Amino acid sequence: MATIGSFSAVSLTGVYFASIALVLAALSCGYLVGRRARRRRKEREEDASMGSAVAATLGLLAFMLALTFNMSAERFGQRKALLLDEVNAIGTTYLRADFLQSENRNRARELLREYASLRSFDPHTMTPQSFERDIWRSEEIHRALWQLVAMEVAGGTDSSRLRAFYEPLNNVIDLHTERVQVGLAYHIPAPIWAALYVISALAVFGIGFQLGVSGSGSKLVALAMAMAFALVILLIADLDRASEGMLLVDQSPMRELARQLQQDGQAAPQ
Repeated sequence: MATIGSFSAVSLTGVYFASIALVLAALSCGYLVGRRARRRRKEREEDASMGSAVAATLGLLAFMLALTFNMSAERFGQRKALLLDEVNAIGTTYLRADFLQSENRNRARELLREYASLRSFDPHTMTPQSFERDIWRSEEIHRALWQLVAMEVAGGTDSSRLRAFYEPLNNVIDLHTERVQVGLAYHIPAPIWAALYVISALAVFGIGFQLGVSGSGSKLVALAMAMAFALVILLIADLDRASEGMLLVDQSPMRELARQLQQDGQAAPQ
């Protein structure tokens, strides 16, 4: 599935292990450098300045984590809202097909039933090939539905009646574009990811350095805190992905709509 930015092309497993490796490497390097500095240090006042620097770096890291988390969480919420909007738009368009002539009405509802089935995909099982095929077919259905509108215009259908159908249809087409763009194209920019990783490495390096210089403190507590940073980064990356990971938008509203439309099609007189 095509995504923008090289970071988005990395699997979440890769993000997790890369984050863990970065944290462990930065912590170990900081500790080793701190032990060397401890042997050569002459003034104890260096401890206070180092503690202030580490605290400032941790504060900057907390800011970056909050910034990126809010960005990804906001987009996650937007994807959920767009899904519900699309469900409502498809259902409204299906009902408004009553304003079309009989032959076009049946064809429109047949296309909308197929469209709802296409949109009720399972992100866990969908492949890039099937996704691209479904997107292509969805856009083909858009064109077919719009051709029905053109046929109604040519047939002299009252404009006010026809507007009741083509306005929600236009909304369906717009929501398709929005869902594709928000879900696949819009991600946290790569420079922000790079800054987050650099600041994380510097903060964890500072923790390790302070442990090495002081010769005291719990290494396990420092390691647990550093690992927590890596876990938060993984959570942010998971929220940022629309088709991968554990935090995916629940597609059940669209599946329920597709089921209802299929039942309606089976119950309709042939």
